Amino acid sequence: MRKYLTILILLIISAGCTEQVKMDIAGVGESIPSGVSAITWDGKNLIVAKEGIIVFLDEIDTATAGSIIGYEGNYFFNNYPVTITSKENPPYITGIAWQQTSGNTGFIWVADAANKRILKITPQGEVIRKISLTSIYPEDIAFKENHLWIADSKRNKIYKVSTEDGSILSEYLSPVPIPTAITWDGKYLIIAGINFNKPSTSSDNVKIVKLDSITGKVVEEVLPSRYISYPAGMVWIDGRLWISDRNSGYIVTTSDRGIPSEDKNNYKLDIIPPTVKKIEIKEEKQKEEKDTEEAKKAAEEAKRAAEEAKRAAEAAKKAFELQQKK
Repeated sequence: MRKYLTILILLIISAGCTEQVKMDIAGVGESIPSGVSAITWDGKNLIVAKEGIIVFLDEIDTATAGSIIGYEGNYFFNNYPVTITSKENPPYITGIAWQQTSGNTGFIWVADAANKRILKITPQGEVIRKISLTSIYPEDIAFKENHLWIADSKRNKIYKVSTEDGSILSEYLSPVPIPTAITWDGKYLIIAGINFNKPSTSSDNVKIVKLDSITGKVVEEVLPSRYISYPAGMVWIDGRLWISDRNSGYIVTTSDRGIPSEDKNNYKLDIIPPTVKKIEIKEEKQKEEKDTEEAKKAAEEAKRAAEEAKRAAEAAKKAFELQQKK
């Protein structure tokens, strides 16, 4: 009974603390479709992306709850958009993450699902690194402590991978049936997604949890806003979650407060190093051995022939010498 009372109270609080922003973004001579698929935060700008375009927005209000409820308007670009290109498939950005460096600089990590790759780029769009993905579908990504965290909606898993070559360092079963958005709050990994892979406009289909990456256990369940029915991207900013919704085209900000989880499962999987199998090509080995044996026999036969020829020559010499004496 106490649990349900807590949920009811949090729902009331959540309803009063939710903001929604229609992302019809426009700038001088530039535009981007509404309904962004990925978002992140660089400490000043909300960075949003869709298809192959990345945009910096510098007039996002992160102040008190309710300050921009129902606001629909335009945000001006802080700088020109960054466009990702590819010689193969048209880029489809499903996730972006910010890597802070010294000062006010940093890099953007970009998940391009259409081309099965992750890019590390500068805010000006220069590609610093390319990582090919063969066994992971990057629905969304997050960055923490020089590692990338990837939500894979196809395999329903969460991966911690190397930023050098994309190798898998840790692997988790997703506590959310279909993970579609991921971020860090500084301590816990926040995972959002949907319960069923079918169209729905109800927040009942949405699940958001906080996962302890060390223990592999869910520590908290965050109540989703009623404005969210299909999370596409997510970022944590000063105690609030900013979530782009695929269905409505809105970015919704809501409190990250939730209730303690009753889920006792351990979602962290053991990484088994791949076994290197020694494969011997028997036919090649047998052929090599046969060739060696035949060469050996040929050498021995040649040696015997040479010895016989030597003996024959000596016999002929002796016969000639005896004939001369006569």
